[in-house]
Amino acid sequence: SIGCLGKSPSPTFYALTPVQDQFVSRRSSPVQNAVIGIGPVKLAEYLDESLIVTRTGGNELAKSQFNRWVGSFKDNFTNVLADDIGSLVPTDRIYLYPWRLAVPIDYQVAVDVVRCDGSLGDAAYLEVRWSILKGPEKELLKMSRSSIREPVTGADYAALVAAQSRAVAKLSQEIVLAIKGAGKN
Repeated sequence: SIGCLGKSPSPTFYALTPVQDQFVSRRSSPVQNAVIGIGPVKLAEYLDESLIVTRTGGNELAKSQFNRWVGSFKDNFTNVLADDIGSLVPTDRIYLYPWRLAVPIDYQVAVDVVRCDGSLGDAAYLEVRWSILKGPEKELLKMSRSSIREPVTGADYAALVAAQSRAVAKLSQEIVLAIKGAGKN
């Protein structure tokens, strides 16, 4: 007799998405029309792959074979951060690292992602060290660390990734506040 041929489940692919409901006032701002460069973005080594990482215990991580990032997580993270920052600053001039030397960057945002994971049905966590450099001299304006916990509203991977997207939006708000504060000087 012919045995049953088991078919392994095919993976489901996810992407971070920009948060569309962030509203930027187009009235005058200290950073109106600023040229903002995003990057370089560095990831903790455990994040630099296609499998989505979750926390299953205090110090225990799991990588899901069947729930994956579509494409490069680093590229996805960088693009979403740029889109979120772009939705908060009255400028259309946002560049991703590496940009051409001729681009006159006003504010460069360098990002080091220490943690970006979470627990299904609980919370997403984003920990990032970031700095803002000003002008061609790359004068250090601010160094900071953001630790963001965003509740997960469901028990599946879609809910976790949605919470991670909201966490990136909150990170962008913290960065933009620092840029606007720097732009007043």
